[in-house]
Amino acid sequence: MTQAILADNLTTVEEQRPPIKTDVFYALTTLGSTTIWSVLNGWLLYFYVPPGGAPRVPAALYGVLLLAVRFVNIVLDPPVGYLSDHTHSRWGRRLPFMFAAALPMLVFFVFLWAPPVPGQSMWNLIYLAVLLSLYNIAYSFGQIPYEALLPELALTEQHRVRMSTWYASFQLIGMILGGFVGMVIDHVGYLTAALIYAGAILPSFYLPFLVLRERPGRQIAAANQLDFRRSLTVTLRNRPFLSFAAIWTLYWSTMTITQAAIPFITTEICLLSEADTMYFYVPAVLASLACYPLIMRLSNRLGKGTVFLASLLASSFVFPCLLLIGEWLPAPLNVQGIIWAVLQAVAVSGVVVLIPTYTAEITDYDETLTGQRREGAYYATMGLLDQLVTGAALALLPLLLLLGRSHTDPLGPLGVRMVGLVGGVMMLAAFFLFLRYPLRRRPSEMAKGET
Repeated sequence: MTQAILADNLTTVEEQRPPIKTDVFYALTTLGSTTIWSVLNGWLLYFYVPPGGAPRVPAALYGVLLLAVRFVNIVLDPPVGYLSDHTHSRWGRRLPFMFAAALPMLVFFVFLWAPPVPGQSMWNLIYLAVLLSLYNIAYSFGQIPYEALLPELALTEQHRVRMSTWYASFQLIGMILGGFVGMVIDHVGYLTAALIYAGAILPSFYLPFLVLRERPGRQIAAANQLDFRRSLTVTLRNRPFLSFAAIWTLYWSTMTITQAAIPFITTEICLLSEADTMYFYVPAVLASLACYPLIMRLSNRLGKGTVFLASLLASSFVFPCLLLIGEWLPAPLNVQGIIWAVLQAVAVSGVVVLIPTYTAEITDYDETLTGQRREGAYYATMGLLDQLVTGAALALLPLLLLLGRSHTDPLGPLGVRMVGLVGGVMMLAAFFLFLRYPLRRRPSEMAKGET
């Protein structure tokens, strides 16, 4: 009997600590999705509404279109999460969706850079709306099940921090690859650059299937399934989830408008060329990669909450420093810009690493309430928020740029500089919200308070 119990315990430990190659191959998918995200967020606005150039779509309608397109996913994402939670197949609940969605997503990504009319046209606006909607649909069908895998693959907090560190590291490598796109565009143009990127990252979406396997016994029995309406209601009544969703919204808004503003910061504040955007990505990403092992160690020693709070507070001070870059300082403009990029990357690194661990913690807490593993419902709702936040942030950026988006404007690039101030305010608000995050108590105590 003792030997049987010991064997069971050893098996449990092995299940909780899968080989590190699982972490690496899981994070590999993030490399592909982040590269595409980096290219789109960094260059789609610049492509369709270039500063000082002829726009391909009416500038005033671009932000409205982005926000409207997101509503397609607002309707779609919750059903995708529900389907992912309740799918039964030989591959499990998540992998079939990931496999089917990757290739269409890349095809739609490429065609985004091939509008039908050379100059400004409403046809280009309609084309952009259709292609961007199709891209977002394919992205949701792949990304929601993918992110829902993390709590299944990593069961302990230490393993989740480790897996999140790999996730964040590959995310940054994807941003490096996205940072090089300006140089590629300079040589071959937008459409060819998109084809090169789509072909290069295609393996990152399919190689993980050689290693990733879902845990047995995680599928929800038909007799125990909540219907879609009840599932959504339980999700939206989860207090820790609502609290953390607000924090994540502020963080992701900051990252989205900052990413989209990088080409403007490069060309209009630092007076460099489009190809020079890579000099802002690479040092920042290398600094972040250097921080990630330290974040992992500090989280295990001091607690992830302390590290998360410190990262939010540091970011709230660093982002507004974009306002200070100018010829009134003794350093060259490009040096000032790179220093700012490095400091903001270091400051936000704790948030980047630890966010997946908090989402996983919330799904564990949900299991104490419902007795079911419903990761898909939560990651789908986060995906819905992603669409809303990204659309709103990218709609906000053109409005900020109306204050001045070019050094040839009367006000100069004042709107570009305001990106830093807006980001700092949002990160400070996230800091104060996290001070009231409910799961600072043990999840079991929280569950008793809600039953």
